[in-house]
Amino acid sequence: MSKKVLLAEDDLALLKIYSNKLRLGGFDVSPATTGDEALRKAQTDLPGIILLDLILPGQDGFMVLESLKRNSKTKNIPVIILSNLGQETDIERGRRLGAVDYLVKSDVSLNELVDKVRAYIQK
Repeated sequence: MSKKVLLAEDDLALLKIYSNKLRLGGFDVSPATTGDEALRKAQTDLPGIILLDLILPGQDGFMVLESLKRNSKTKNIPVIILSNLGQETDIERGRRLGAVDYLVKSDVSLNELVDKVRAYIQK
């Protein structure tokens, strides 16, 4: 079980908050601030899970998710979308593209996030 979490988030304040909380939870966090960086790190680091924002510079989260699921090296890594976009259409699209979960940032606490990551990594 890889305790490495790839965290794709372009908001540096949120990136720091999420990273700190995940590290306190015992995870090794690899940050990415663009879609392209997230894809590169996913292929080289092969994390246990990916937390993916949808609004990213360069390739957006949906494009990143599609690329991850098409690549034989990364297609089995669980991806949790962590976004401010909470519309049903976005949630359905994320799940259809292969995300295991979809969390709206304002609706999930830091502790809940760590618990979700732990649960998916242990599956």
